[in-house]
Amino acid sequence: MYASIILPTCNERESLPLALASVRDAMSGRVDWEVIVVDDNSADRTWELAQQLAVVEARIRVYRRIDRKGLSSAIFDGFSLARGNRLLVMDADLQHDSSKIPALLSSLDTAQLAIGTRYGALGSVGVWAFHRHSLSRLATIASKFALGIRVSDPMSGFFALRKDDFVRIAPKLNPRGYKILMEIVHVLRPAAVEEVPYVFGARHAGSSKLSFRVAFEFVLSLLELASRRIIGAQFMKYSIVGLSGVAVQQLAHRLFQHLLLPNIFADLLAVAIAALSNYTLNNEWTFRNRRYKTAATWIKGASVFLAISATGAVIDRALGVYLSQQWHWPFGVSMAVSLAVATFWNYNLNLDVTWRGHDRP
Repeated sequence: MYASIILPTCNERESLPLALASVRDAMSGRVDWEVIVVDDNSADRTWELAQQLAVVEARIRVYRRIDRKGLSSAIFDGFSLARGNRLLVMDADLQHDSSKIPALLSSLDTAQLAIGTRYGALGSVGVWAFHRHSLSRLATIASKFALGIRVSDPMSGFFALRKDDFVRIAPKLNPRGYKILMEIVHVLRPAAVEEVPYVFGARHAGSSKLSFRVAFEFVLSLLELASRRIIGAQFMKYSIVGLSGVAVQQLAHRLFQHLLLPNIFADLLAVAIAALSNYTLNNEWTFRNRRYKTAATWIKGASVFLAISATGAVIDRALGVYLSQQWHWPFGVSMAVSLAVATFWNYNLNLDVTWRGHDRP
C-alpha cells in the first residue's frame, strides 16, 4: 500500500508544521507514503514554508496554485498528482484527528470509500456554536434527501478512497466549492463505505472558510447533482445573472425617463448598462476560472459578449412573436419559451466563444 495524503492549504502557515508532524506521527513505521500540500497561493506564504519543509522531508511535495482556487478543486488536483494507490485528504488546521489516518487507509482493504465522520457513534463536532452545528446538520439532511446518500457525514472533509476509483470517476466530477465528498459519493456510488468516527477539533489558527458564498455554492452544487447535471450550477449562475440584468435594465430605464431622455435613448442606454452588468458579473462569478483580467482582454470579451447577446435578443423576439402569432400560444407562454431558448443559446455561445479559454492573462 502506498498512501498519498493531501493537505489543501490557504493561509495556514501557523498550523502547517504541526499538521505535517501529526501526519508523520500517524504514519510512523509505514514505509510507502507521501504528503502533497496543495496551496492556493496563500497571502501568508504558506506555500513558501511548505517548500522549505519539503527540502528537509523528501516525502513532502508542494503544488502552489497561482490562478485556481477552491477547496474541492485543490483536493481534485492533489488526487490527480498523487503517486499512491490510496488517497486521503485532511485539513491542515488540526481539526481532523490525524490518529485516524491509518484506520481510514486500512478500511480501503474492504471498502471503496472511508469517511471520517463527526456524526456516527463516538463521533462529535466538538465545541461548535449552535448556529454552525445547525447549518451543518441541515446541509447533511438536505444532501441525504436530495441525493439518496446513505452515509452519516456526507459533508466531511476527512476521507479516503482508492486511486483507481478516483481515476475512473474523475471525468464526471465538477470540483467546485467546498464539499467534493458529496459529489464523489454521488458519482462513485460505492458498494461499501466504512465510517471512522472522530471528534472534530478546535481550529489551531486562522478563521473558518464558512461564508454566505460557500453556503450558496453548496446549494447550487446540491441542485446540480440532484438534477443529474441536466441543469448545471454554472448555467444556474448564468441565469441568476440574467435575472439581475432585467432588474438593472428596469431601474436604468426609469432613471433615464426621470431625466427626460427620449424613450428610444432611454431604452438603448438601459439595455447597454444591463448587458455590461451581466458581462461583469459573469466574468467575475459564472466564468471566474476563465475570467478576463486585463483591460484589453476585458474589453475584447465584452465586445464578443455584447454581439452574442444581440443575437440572443433577436432570437428571443422573433421566436416569441412566431409562437404567439403563428401557433397562437398564450403570450406569457410564448415569451417564457423564447426567453429560455435565447438564454440557452447565449449561455452555450458565451461558454464556447467568449470564455472558451482557461485562466486568461
